[in-house]
Parts: sequence; C-alpha cells; structure tokens
Amino acid sequence: ELFGQYIAEFALENDLKLDDNDIMKAIELFDECSHRWQSDSNVSIQDMAKDLDFDEMDEDIVEMVTVVWKKIYAN
Repeated sequence: ELFGQYIAEFALENDLKLDDNDIMKAIELFDECSHRWQSDSNVSIQDMAKDLDFDEMDEDIVEMVTVVWKKIYAN
C-alpha cells in the first residue's frame, strides 16, 4: 500500500506520466532491492537496474524507487 501511495506522490510531484509498464518496472526494481540487499547491502539501485536491463529511458523509475525506498525504510 505504501509503495503505491509513494509512487503516486513521486509521479505527481515530478510531473511524471507512468504507464502500466513503468509501474511494473518500478515494482520489479523494488522487489529486486528487497531480495538483493538481504545478501549484499553494497549493491546500488543503479547496478540492480542495469542487471534488470533498464536503460537511460528508465532513469526516472530508478530515481523514483530510490526515493520511495528511503521513505518506506527510513522510519
């Protein structure tokens, strides 16, 4: 629930238009962070995005997941 709420807030604040594919990529990257950081906390979100074949067009998604991750887990 929080994930969806924070994504919506980020998109609104940054005037991003997200389609279903963008949202699925964000979920995929967020899940990858959850999985990978359990075994290696030194991997960056950018590196994980590259491993998932994200490209320069996906930079907003990487930034969004970074911000959302911090909001959820900074508390």
